Order: sequence, then C-alpha cells, then structure tokens
Amino acid sequence: MRPFRNQNREWQMSAREAAILGAVRQRFSDVRDRIAGLTPQAFGEAADYLKRLQQSLSTNDRPDDNTERVPVGSAGHDCIAALCAISLTSAQLHPTIPATDSAQFLELLKECQNDSEKSFRLLAERFSWPPNFSLSTETEIREHVLMRLMVHDRARIEERSIASVDADDLLLKLNLVAVHSRESDDLRFLDALNYYYELLPTNWVPRARHVSLVVSFLGLYARALQCGF
Repeated sequence: MRPFRNQNREWQMSAREAAILGAVRQRFSDVRDRIAGLTPQAFGEAADYLKRLQQSLSTNDRPDDNTERVPVGSAGHDCIAALCAISLTSAQLHPTIPATDSAQFLELLKECQNDSEKSFRLLAERFSWPPNFSLSTETEIREHVLMRLMVHDRARIEERSIASVDADDLLLKLNLVAVHSRESDDLRFLDALNYYYELLPTNWVPRARHVSLVVSFLGLYARALQCGF
C-alpha cells in the first residue's frame, strides 16, 4: 500500500495499482459506513468512545486531515485505553523502549495457547503501548499471533461459530495486528483484517469483558486502510 501514499505520484500508477487503490478506498468507505451504522447504546460503557470514533471518521477522508492528538507512549499505558485512543487518530505512532526477553515471552504465550484469559493478559501487559507490537524484537511474537488468528481461531470459528472463541482474546489480537498494519508493508496482516472484517457479523456486540475492542478493531482497520492512500 505504501506507493499510494504520495498523491503526486498517482498519475504514475499502473492499471493494476490504480485498481488496488480503488479497492482500498472502497473498503475504507465500507468500514466507515459500518462504524457509522453501529448503535452506541448497544456498547454500554464504550458508547461515548464509539460516538467519538464515528465523528472522527465522518469528517476525515484523508489521514492528514485528522487532528486528534495521539497519546504519548509509556509503560504505564493501559492497553485497551491506548487502542481506543490510537483509533481516533491517523497521526504517526512511535514505539517506546522494547520489553525484554521476547523469546521467553513467546514461550509463555505458546504454553497458554489453550488458556485464552492468560493469553489475553500476557499480550495486554506486554503491549500496554500497542505500537511496540511493531518493533523488530517482536517479529516472532507477531508471527505467532498471526498464525493463531489465521489457523487456530479461523478453523474453530469456521467449524463451529464465532461464539466458540474467547471474544476478548480474538479481538485483542486483531487490534494489535491492525496497529501493526498501519506501519507495515507486509500485506499478510492486512489480509487477516480483511478476512475477519468479512467474517464477523455486521452488528456484532460480543459478550466480552472489553466490548470496546470490537469498536477499536474496526477503527484501527479503517486507519490501516487510510494509510494506503
């Protein structure tokens, strides 16, 4: 998507690139419309946040039009709150000092692959500032998260239903992938977002501890698409 960010080069696009750009813009419009169609009252404590996201996206077609302030990354951030705040801005995000022992953390994550609550807690604690998910030190962790989404979680949902997976765990992984997609040229991560966007019910309000995560997933997906034009 990166070649499309400079509008002065649009005239140099091939027909294929122009078609991809058109598809990205159409998907962004679709996601924005889905968000606009959500009923804030259905999301409980996340209602005000959803209203802010709807307003933010309704007035901004281009990334550089968004004037929301991005929160300053720090180890003291709450991951869920940070995801909500990041979804409200298209400003550039900056990681902070990386956490240590990525190999040890990955082993812990693998050990709890059948314990969704522990997996959620580990990811939320390590990525209390979500842009750190894009650090080079986290490459193997990103690969593991992507694999879980596109192999384990995907198979379980397709064989059973969306109710068969832990919504908080699934959505946290999707949110982190969406944050990474804003900065990465690796389209596998955007493809994962595309897949789950089409899979999840349009007006899905999950039975989750953190219902805001379904809203921030959509918001961050929209921001990732914005980076493509």
